[in-house]
Amino acid sequence: MRAWAAGGPVETVALGRPVSVGDALYATTVLSMALDFDDYVCFGHTGHSAVLVPVLLAAETGSSATEQLVAQAAANEVEARLGGACLIGPQNGQLWSFIHAAGAALAAGRLLDLDPGRLAHALAIALYQPPRATIPGFMAPDSKLLTAAEPALAGLRAARLAAAGVTGPLDTLEHPDGFLGAFADAPLAGMLSGLGQAWATRTLCVKPYPGCAYLDTTVDALLELGPPKPEEVDLVVVEASILTCEMDRMSRRYAMPFDPAGAPTPASAPSGTPNPPGPWQGTPTPVTINFSVAWNVAATLLGGELTPRQTEAGWLAGHEHDLRALAAKVELRHDWGLTRLATDSFAGLVPPGRVARDAGLGRLRRSVGRLRTRGGDGGGAGVRDLRGIGQLLWPLPDLRSLSRSRDFWQPDVVDSFAMTFPARVRVRRTDGREDVATVWTPRGAAGHPSVGPSEVSRAKLAAWGPLMWGEDGTAALAAAVDADAGDLHTRL
Repeated sequence: MRAWAAGGPVETVALGRPVSVGDALYATTVLSMALDFDDYVCFGHTGHSAVLVPVLLAAETGSSATEQLVAQAAANEVEARLGGACLIGPQNGQLWSFIHAAGAALAAGRLLDLDPGRLAHALAIALYQPPRATIPGFMAPDSKLLTAAEPALAGLRAARLAAAGVTGPLDTLEHPDGFLGAFADAPLAGMLSGLGQAWATRTLCVKPYPGCAYLDTTVDALLELGPPKPEEVDLVVVEASILTCEMDRMSRRYAMPFDPAGAPTPASAPSGTPNPPGPWQGTPTPVTINFSVAWNVAATLLGGELTPRQTEAGWLAGHEHDLRALAAKVELRHDWGLTRLATDSFAGLVPPGRVARDAGLGRLRRSVGRLRTRGGDGGGAGVRDLRGIGQLLWPLPDLRSLSRSRDFWQPDVVDSFAMTFPARVRVRRTDGREDVATVWTPRGAAGHPSVGPSEVSRAKLAAWGPLMWGEDGTAALAAAVDADAGDLHTRL
């Protein structure tokens, strides 16, 4: 980007010279996505666009800190709701990349002082041809780093277009051939409610480790146990919910596991059976390691921690032999009790009766059928697991319960929400001893009893900021955050 970025009002360490708002946004969202070391709320990894668009656009508009924070909150709230509305569909988590187009359009529109009518057109333009990320481009190659960059830039352009009078399809959310019809198998239109009453921003989670959020409790548990020295480990068994197991299963073809005969390990195994241990071949990359339980356990054992140091390409290549040997000692097992804990934690946000009312029982059944079809190619859950998840998440209610079911976005539920991705780690040592640790809510997550997102974000800035901004620059950034400084962009 240093070669082709256009000049403008934003100077970032990333590009080394003043560039346009759009190019600064593209570069910083790429960095924000790198290593999967990001933040997220329920139903979306909103921060890449919700935070960066108002901070960087303020260099052009001169918007105050208060105006930037209002725009950030608006983007968070709408992005989370769009992800929730598409909860029953072909994508999930970071693959809901379309949320960045919507959030960027609204955040930029606020700072460009668009009236409600123009702001509606900005959102409509952003949702006219939203991106649909695909798994092969996300799980392994460099293209993963563009997941938020492309849609965030499209959202910024949508706001500028609306400011110039360009119109968009204002009925895109209601029209059967509009946005929800294209991005959800069974749209949950009720997820778009509750604005100004319940705040998805309260569910903010900040990752303490680089990698998928579904790995955090596994690493937390392993660190609680020491972690053990690599030479003392005979076997590591990770018991986790279906969320972690599905993430790992989807990643295995990209993380390159092989069985002893040299044939690729099957993408799926019967429910309740462990993923077979190695020998593992090849070297993980800073992208492929992000979604693999075995590689992350191996990196944590070998490094004694899991930080950007252990996800750096040179470190991974230099420790390839030891990492493969440790990964071969890791088994991942699905535990229905832990899946129940995870689904119970989300049941208040996703009330089964309201899901059935919004989606319709027929569409829910058809959606499960499509998931079964996709499950055979490594892109979804196995048939047995899907049946079990259906019973846990959406037990079919009777007609009377549909009429009295809770609504989405109940303020008391949102305020008390705890992000729950439970994991139990059993380490069998070479001397025969077994140590066990169980963690429900990851450090840095909403609802953690002692270490919440504020503590983790401050620790991350203190630890890693000096590599980019130096000690003085990092201290200036921290002070600007504490003071809600309107010129935060000047310190990036």
